This record gives sequence, C-alpha cells and structure tokens, in this order.
Amino acid sequence: MQGFVELKDVSDRQVPVRGRRYLAGSDSQHVPLAISMANEKLLVLRPSSTLGMAEDAAACCRPVVDERLDAAGALLFRGLPLGSRDDFNRFMAALGYTPHSYAGGIAVRAREAGYALLASQEDARITMAPHNEMAYLPAAPRKVFFFCEQAAAQGGEVPINDIRETVRHIPDAILQAFADRGIRYHRHLPRESTATQVGWQETYGVTDAAELETRLQSQGLEYRWTPEQGLQFSQRQPAFRPDPGGGPPLWFNQVTELHSSYWRHHPLFPSDGCEADYPATTTYGDGDPIDPELITFLRAALWRTSRAVQMAPGDVLVLDNTHIQHGRFAYEGQRRHLVSITA
Repeated sequence: MQGFVELKDVSDRQVPVRGRRYLAGSDSQHVPLAISMANEKLLVLRPSSTLGMAEDAAACCRPVVDERLDAAGALLFRGLPLGSRDDFNRFMAALGYTPHSYAGGIAVRAREAGYALLASQEDARITMAPHNEMAYLPAAPRKVFFFCEQAAAQGGEVPINDIRETVRHIPDAILQAFADRGIRYHRHLPRESTATQVGWQETYGVTDAAELETRLQSQGLEYRWTPEQGLQFSQRQPAFRPDPGGGPPLWFNQVTELHSSYWRHHPLFPSDGCEADYPATTTYGDGDPIDPELITFLRAALWRTSRAVQMAPGDVLVLDNTHIQHGRFAYEGQRRHLVSITA
C-alpha cells in the first residue's frame, strides 16, 4: 500500500469476559470465558516514511480510509506524528470529513468544542459491551475515530465486533419479533449534569425548556417533565437499518446497552431502583417489556463474535460504525482516549 506498511499482529492473549465485575450479563453461560485479540480482524498500518505534522498524516491517511475502510471495517494507524489532543484535533480537521453532532448522545463525556471529544468518562471499573455509536437515534455517524493519548496501566482494551457476524448467532424468530415490533428507547435526563449523567441542558445544548420542547415535538418524541425539572422521553426506532453497502438489513440498535440492567450492575447506581429512575432502558416498540433473559442472551451474542484491540499512545483506530461496534474494557491507572465521529 503506497505510503504505508501493513503490519501483522499475532497475539494469543485472551481478554476475560465471563464473570467480569460490573458487566451486565457476564455471569451467563452464553458469554465466552474470554475473547481473542483482533489480529486478522484488523488492518494495521504504519507509515513507510516519517511524517512531519498532523496535517501530513491526514493527507496520507485520507485516501486509505476512503479506499479500505468499507472492506476492512476497522483500520489501526500506528506511528503517526500525534501525541496530544491538539494534534488529533488538527488531524481530524485536515482529514476533511463532515463532523457528526453528538446532540442527544447518552455517553458521559464533556461536550467540548473541536473535532476531538474525550471518549466515555464512565467509571474505570465499568466494562462497556460492544455497540454501534448512537444507534438509538434516527441518524448515526458513519465513521468513528479513536485516538490513544495515554494507555491504561492495565486493561482498557477496545472490543470491536462485526454486527453481521453476531446476527448469525441470534435465532430467526427473535430477529423477526424485533423487526416487527421495533425498539423503544426510554431516557431520563436531569436538568444539569452530574458525575454519572449528562443533563438535558448539556445533551441538547439548550437552557430553555420551551425551546427543547419544540425540538422534541418536531421529532415526534413522547416526553414529560419531572418535579425536579428532569426530562423523561421515549422514541421508537427500528431494530434494523438498511445497509448502505447493499447487503441485508443490519441489526443496528442499542437494545442491550441502553437496557436498565446496565445501570443495575453499575457501581454508582442502585441495583434495585425503579426503571424510570435510571438514565435509560429499552422495551419493544409498543412499550412491552423485554425479557431480561433475552437481553442477557443478546449481550452474550455480541461478545461471542467480538475481538480486542490494544491501543498504544499515538494510535488511531478507525471504525466503520455501520458494521463495526466498539466498547471498552475496565482498566486501572490513567487512560485518556479521544474520539471523533463523522459522516
């Protein structure tokens, strides 16, 4: 490949999954004991010559992303001249992709100016299962870029998963039920952000409740205000989305990761709270509850086809969000990853 050398990662390391603390459903026998490193599931590239600045790196990487991402699904660039958030921000700006807004996103992260956002600032003890970014909204980003500024002392790997492989492990009857009924996402946002939740003011970038109501009504959302000026709303979305590559419809949703069981296993939330008090939960599109055992089975299916990526400082991981999911393993020490989402 012009400008890059393809590297072959061959690691027999396994990352434990079953029995992980604070990971919903991890005690299920359907969950694999561990997952392998990505190896052949990941195209790893290093520049064949020294690149001087972030803008130089972007000029070299853009053609590769355009030409190879659809087929590869996941690219890992190593050896780029990126060492800081500012470098990554300049890199993303120079790539030239249209930024995708994070308005309406649920991840606990600071909404800051620029292309580079801090990746999820969830408690380090939490393992986040693979998911497609913002799949709970009508419009999701097409590409997700992760930059490792500082690697964790231990753990912190990025699990990635091709959802087209996972769907083969889900019985047709289950898939058809979701295709027919859809998924309803229920959200609960406080007015102002806390250590564990992003408030509606920050989520939507507004301070006036009437302005937000107008937006919610235009989107056809069912909502209500709580006595504490919090916001509760729900929205029905399809469980499948069209594949822009022309393949079969994609199982593209967050029915598992936005289910209340995620927060029931969270160290900073009560395990026996009322569903409406958690940041989110999911039901069938008509509002009927989904059997928790089914949610556990679906989570396990995601893990069965996942592989792990160990990022080093300076690495940039590029994912086709349409097909490839991502997550985060729990970690120790300081870990600083940045993310940029684009069309």
